Amino acid sequence: MRITVPSTTQVTDIVGKVRKRLTDGEKEGIHLKVVSEKLDDDWLYIVVVPSRPGVRASEYANYMSKIERELRAGGDDHVLLVPALQD
Repeated sequence: MRITVPSTTQVTDIVGKVRKRLTDGEKEGIHLKVVSEKLDDDWLYIVVVPSRPGVRASEYANYMSKIERELRAGGDDHVLLVPALQD
């Protein structure tokens, strides 16, 4: 299996998809946002933090996992959403 490194445009598109899904999550009471992304060893790491207090860790992890599965199903492999706490 050949792995291709996403181009800058593809990274921008993938991050845009993640941002849209996180915005959709607000309707379910899940408030998360993208704070950074990094391409490393053919993987795109997207760092996600709560956008307001009170987000439960289980909702956070489950929702991010759901987004990762949707990305893979859409052909965007090698993307990991990284949970973090904002300082």
